[in-house]
Amino acid sequence: MTYARTPRRRLAAAITVALAVTAGALMAGPAVATPGAIAAAAQATTTQQDVIPFRDGATVAGAGRTGFLSRHTVDGTAVYEWTRYADGTTTALPAGTAAPMGGSDIVTQVDGSVHTLHDMATDAKPVAIDLGLLGDGYGSGRGLGPSTLFTTKTTAAGGKEAHIVSIVDGTLLDDKVTGLPENAVIRRVFLGYSGTVVVRYDDAPGSTPGTRIAVIDVEKRQVVEDYEAKEGGNHDGDVALSPTHIAWIERPTYDTADVVVVRRDTRETKRVPLGKADTLSVELAGDWLLYGQAGGYNASQHKPLHALTAQSLTTGETVKLLDHFTSSAPGPDGTQLVGGGTVAEGEGVYRIAPAIDGVRPAVTLVASTGRPTTLELIRHDVPETLDLDRATLPLGLNWTLSRSSTNVRVELVHTATQKTWKPNISHFAGGVVGFKWDGVYAQNWTTIRPYSDAVPAPNGDYTWRLTAEPRDGIGPAVEKTGTFKVVRKTVAHDFNDNGTPDLLIREPSGHLSLYNTSTPLGSWPVNPAEPLGTGWDIYDALLSPGDVAGAAHSDIVARDTSGVLWLHQGTGRALAPRVRVGGGWQIYNKITGGSDLTGDGRADLVATDKAGDLWLYKGTGNASAPFAPRVKTGHGWGIYNKITAAGDIGGGPAGDLVARDTAGDLWLYLGTGNGTFAQRTKIGGGWNTYSDIVGFGDADRDGRPDLLGVTAAHGTPYFYKGTGDWRAPFAPRSAVYSYAYLGGTAF
Repeated sequence: MTYARTPRRRLAAAITVALAVTAGALMAGPAVATPGAIAAAAQATTTQQDVIPFRDGATVAGAGRTGFLSRHTVDGTAVYEWTRYADGTTTALPAGTAAPMGGSDIVTQVDGSVHTLHDMATDAKPVAIDLGLLGDGYGSGRGLGPSTLFTTKTTAAGGKEAHIVSIVDGTLLDDKVTGLPENAVIRRVFLGYSGTVVVRYDDAPGSTPGTRIAVIDVEKRQVVEDYEAKEGGNHDGDVALSPTHIAWIERPTYDTADVVVVRRDTRETKRVPLGKADTLSVELAGDWLLYGQAGGYNASQHKPLHALTAQSLTTGETVKLLDHFTSSAPGPDGTQLVGGGTVAEGEGVYRIAPAIDGVRPAVTLVASTGRPTTLELIRHDVPETLDLDRATLPLGLNWTLSRSSTNVRVELVHTATQKTWKPNISHFAGGVVGFKWDGVYAQNWTTIRPYSDAVPAPNGDYTWRLTAEPRDGIGPAVEKTGTFKVVRKTVAHDFNDNGTPDLLIREPSGHLSLYNTSTPLGSWPVNPAEPLGTGWDIYDALLSPGDVAGAAHSDIVARDTSGVLWLHQGTGRALAPRVRVGGGWQIYNKITGGSDLTGDGRADLVATDKAGDLWLYKGTGNASAPFAPRVKTGHGWGIYNKITAAGDIGGGPAGDLVARDTAGDLWLYLGTGNGTFAQRTKIGGGWNTYSDIVGFGDADRDGRPDLLGVTAAHGTPYFYKGTGDWRAPFAPRSAVYSYAYLGGTAF
């Protein structure tokens, strides 16, 4: 084939000036070598011996024989680095760096019209070419060799010519590439293999964008091949060139894509439909076509095209090379250098070598970020112990994952009860997932408070289980478990060990149920109740005096119809089998407990007999004999039809009692600390509306005991908040819930 070379523009005199306009020293960073040092090592070896480090978040910008160019951003500014294959040494390059052409080691630094060519494989002095010396209209160029540059020039008619500018023996030469139509508009320039440049162009200004593709022979300065990109060819579509084939992207419709592959010697054409696809990349490695959609890692959904896929141009065989990729560049000898990752080897830079004798392309990890491609749990922020009395609530329970685009489930399992709760999970920056926990759980967790079935979480050991699935579909789900413990101080009237007092209801059927006090504190949902057993109708008196057996949890004392008193010791999860305390208790018409009347830290019992005498049974803390022998502490109590141990509601030295007379007036008896009481004080009237008056501890966690009244007519509960002032120990009543109905005996 013969070809004609256009007359060169010679600017010998100006070259002396241009050569002096170099970019200065390359910027050095950690583990950085100068181009000269790189050249010395490159002369010894041009192949990588071990996997070298690669900056996490960087992309591949170019690939040479001795190293590769990468790009990352710092505060929004692009930073380029050249990394040597031999030992991973990096050279930080100045701003405005352009990738090498054709898999060479030439890196171009652009500063206005001055283009400085750095040969990263030798210690040669950089060569500066000032395109401004050639006149107006020249765009940015890219290096083809140590002193050769490819660029474009805008014509008066609005077209763009292809030019190859070089320095030969100190003379600046400007060659216009021939073979393109007059006033053609070059849209994109692609990296070819050694000695070639590929451009996608329009026939003329105003013609269909990017409808033709030209292969330029650099030595001849001439277009040697020209192809028409049909069916809506997009000027942004990728183009790839190998010694035997050329390939490009076409879009038959708005959202579908095909790859067109042409054998360069015979013009045999193969079309590979890819279906619905966004922006695609194509490369060629020998007789294999490589294609895929970059950006699959951390994508919001899985797409098969996110993988880098190779298809044999001879057999049609398809094989996945990388699970995802971010960037790619042609390398020497038909290789491709790709930034991406595989589940097996993690994130980094991979070399794709052409297949030999029909074998699949070889994939080799040449540089690694050290980060896995698989989804991993990096850390968790779940304390070993959660003291819910001391912690500032809500408390964040968080897990940090290696990716941000995930579907996450978290389960909290209470070891003792095996109850499982699944909170809603939020996603935060940096792959952090978690939720704010206020110590409350719900079977049906929602983001709107209050929960319909929310109760305080019980104390004790827990297991958390995190299950995270990558939304991009790359790699398996990760499942991790851990443990933590919830602790609180013991409170009175707490039967399920969740740090709040409970209300016990014996239903007419004999079933015993527990109602949690929950958020907002001072009120509780009436459903669902926790069952505590059946057969409780054998007792004619029930009371919950607190911890009388010496353990940490509240107990129940019950009297059967024969006058025998029984102890049901609390375990924090259920009630232990009953233990006989003693007989003869049928002489009493009223029994109550729950206040420390003697100041020794133990709950005591008081009872009134039919004569109206008041008897004290001091608590011992001994499960086999929980009460000391009785001591008479008063008389005249026959005027009351209800007495309730309400705790220390008056702010005095010991627990107190409230008593209701037959007129419905409520009287306060302040404890003196020795089992006796001060003179009574009237604190209200109209209390005969209640069938039950229950002192059940500090329900609203303000440090003062509260009171509950349940109406006789409808079983409606009302809450009386403790004030700590003995003159007015309770605030006006408030409805727990207007629809609440508690049928049975409350205690």
